[in-house]
Order: sequence, then C-alpha cells, then structure tokens
Amino acid sequence: MSHVQAVIIDPYYEIPLWLPEAERKETIYLSKNSSVEDVVLFLTLLCGYNHLDINVEPHEVVQQLIVQEKVAMSGGIAFEGNNKRILPSCCCGLEQWREVSDAVSNKKGVWLGHDPLPTTEYLNGSVRIWSDDYFGIYKQKQPTEHEKQAMYFIEFEHDVLINKLRGIETDLIEFFKYPLTQALAMIDNSLLDILFIKYCEWFQLKAS
Repeated sequence: MSHVQAVIIDPYYEIPLWLPEAERKETIYLSKNSSVEDVVLFLTLLCGYNHLDINVEPHEVVQQLIVQEKVAMSGGIAFEGNNKRILPSCCCGLEQWREVSDAVSNKKGVWLGHDPLPTTEYLNGSVRIWSDDYFGIYKQKQPTEHEKQAMYFIEFEHDVLINKLRGIETDLIEFFKYPLTQALAMIDNSLLDILFIKYCEWFQLKAS
C-alpha cells in the first residue's frame, strides 16, 4: 500500500515553556490523527524556524504568528510504498507542498530538496519518485554505477498519485482543526480564527 503524507522534519529547536515536553524525532506526520507530541514539535519548529520569541505568553506567540506574511518549515511530502520511504531533503519546505502537487499533475520536475536530490520520472500512466538524482538532472552529470545501486524508486499510477497529493490539503486543514486547536485551547477563539486564516495562506490551503 502506498502513502503520500505531509511531514515536517528536524524540529530541533527549544520547546516553548507553555507546551508539554515531547520526545524529539526526525519526522512528524501531519493529519487529524497527529498526537499531542506531534503538535508540540510542529509548534516548536514553526516558532524556531521563523525566529519567534517563545519566552512570552502563548497568546503573544500567536500574535507574532498572525503578522507573518510567510513562514517556512523544513519538511514537505513523504512518499511511501513497497516498504520504502522517500522524505523531503534539505531546503525543502512544507509551505511548498502545492508546488509539488501542481508539478506532478502537469508532469513537470519537482524540487524535493538536496543531499540527496529526490527526482521524478514520468512513464506511460505512472510516476516514479527516485530517492536521489538517478538521471543527473540537478547534478548535471550521470551518477556512477555504484551510486545508482544505492538509489531506489517508489512507483505510483499517475492519477492515483494526483489524488493522494490533493488529499494533503484535507490532512493539513484537519491537523489545524483538531489536534492543533486542542493544543492551543488556552488561546481565545477569535485569535485562533485569525491564525487559521493565516495558516491557510502560508500553506496554500483552500478552506471552505
């Protein structure tokens, strides 16, 4: 069974004191099923990566957030299938997920980060997500045979992958409305409503 999910990676910043402790982990999946610890690490990365002052009251942190026109978060889209996983690499951001979705829909190259450099290959009716630059698209030189042996791909039917990518929008909206909202129960509802509007802008979500 193949999966495509929104993730953040490397949330190794200081956890705000008003949040519970959370065990650090490299990859956090975002959906309505995310745990309290997942939400803590999401907020930790959101604040730390965007240089917010966390040594203030929770509502003051939210007030800092809602004036941000843009945010960046290390992460993006995780592709899984056949007991393999390809994660976004360095310099790939969750805020870029729709660009990836649109590129795949239009059978164009996508940016999934570097070191390694995951790439796409479009075949008749299917898409392969490669774990690294198998064809030398970004490195502008062919990898050696030894390098190729370490690479692998996950293959999806093109239409199936498009539908799975579209589902990320629902996952991100439900992540906010359920676990994230619960974790921010100390925040006034009117402020949370504004935060949700900004969240949808940051991550290119079309909330109804």
